[in-house]
Amino acid sequence: MATKRINLSFNLSRDDDLKVYNILLGQKYKTDFVIKAVLRYQEKGELIDKEIIKEAVTEALNEYGEIPTTKHSTDDLSRSEGKLPNEVFDMFNNL
Repeated sequence: MATKRINLSFNLSRDDDLKVYNILLGQKYKTDFVIKAVLRYQEKGELIDKEIIKEAVTEALNEYGEIPTTKHSTDDLSRSEGKLPNEVFDMFNNL
């Protein structure tokens, strides 16, 4: 079985490069770590940041309107039941 090498260069003045460089420095098995990271990225695509999801859901709910905003009472929930379009929930299936 052949072994191939790839040389990586990091510009440590760029934040992302520095972060990845430091992550790799902390790994005992760097090749295995890179292999798993690349495969996971290819399988799932780029992970969506939690804040992006939160903003998207908030925007969708605000656009639709009539969504209860109270955090301590469920009285308003019955009035809004069934008013959310399925598309709001379908977006989670696509993640």
